[in-house]
Amino acid sequence: MRIYLPALAAYVVLGGVSGMGRSQPVDAAPAISADCNRHCLLSILTTYTEALVDNDTSRLAVAPQLRVTSNGAVTTLGHGQVWGAVKRIPYRHAFVDPVSGAAVFYGTVTNSPTKDTEKWWFYVVRLKVVGKQVTEIEEVSYDGTLGGTTASSLALPHTLYDTYLPAAERSTRAQLFAIADKYFDAVTGTLNYHEVPWHPECQRIELGTFTVNSRLGPGSCGGEFKDPRVRWTVRNRRFYIADEERGVVLAIANFMTPPELPKNNGSVVFEVFKIQDGLIRHIEAFFRGNGQLHSGWGEGPGS
Repeated sequence: MRIYLPALAAYVVLGGVSGMGRSQPVDAAPAISADCNRHCLLSILTTYTEALVDNDTSRLAVAPQLRVTSNGAVTTLGHGQVWGAVKRIPYRHAFVDPVSGAAVFYGTVTNSPTKDTEKWWFYVVRLKVVGKQVTEIEEVSYDGTLGGTTASSLALPHTLYDTYLPAAERSTRAQLFAIADKYFDAVTGTLNYHEVPWHPECQRIELGTFTVNSRLGPGSCGGEFKDPRVRWTVRNRRFYIADEERGVVLAIANFMTPPELPKNNGSVVFEVFKIQDGLIRHIEAFFRGNGQLHSGWGEGPGS
């Protein structure tokens, strides 16, 4: 993620295996037995979101070795930052990958209606499913805004991410991960942004706010990198979801503040990409806007 003053911007990622740069091979989370197909993974996400609203985890199948983090801190099931407060989840966007057993949910959650002051959060969760049981839960929640866009203003997710691509416009699983990794290299500054495959329609949305081609960020998806302040050290890159039919890849990474740019607020970022014709057409990021130094997952700096 990126926040700098006086200008403002941000970056978000979603992931599976640690990566430190282009010198290391891009890989996904280790493949597991595909005993939980899309229907299965989506159903588990439904059970999870219902548990969140009901504040009741009894119907969720979890493994004995379940590990849970909330905003990077280790916790236990049903005790993350928003648990016990959520009454509604108006914005809902799900991504799943039967190959890796990953399921990710982008959402906005609120305690309204309530007798207390109304409160809203941007919310994202990653589940790892093995043997139809949840073994990992990684939650991130944020009750602030980016560029003034509130969580309450989000309604329906962009249908672009659920649109099937013609066979000729698809990329392989390995290609999807490699393209996303090039984007992270551009953010780090180890790759010239011209070498990233941008689609002419490319837009980037962070916490509901357009951060490119906008007043907040006048540069294009690639052109924003002309500004030397638009740079983070991207560590602990984890690639979890690749959907060849839809051209979707989702990763998580830690955008760490470079020493020479101390005003660039760092954070763990969930980032989803739409890749069409081998080009990045759309990016959407969720993260904790006030910063998150550690993910609680992966290896190396930012983990």
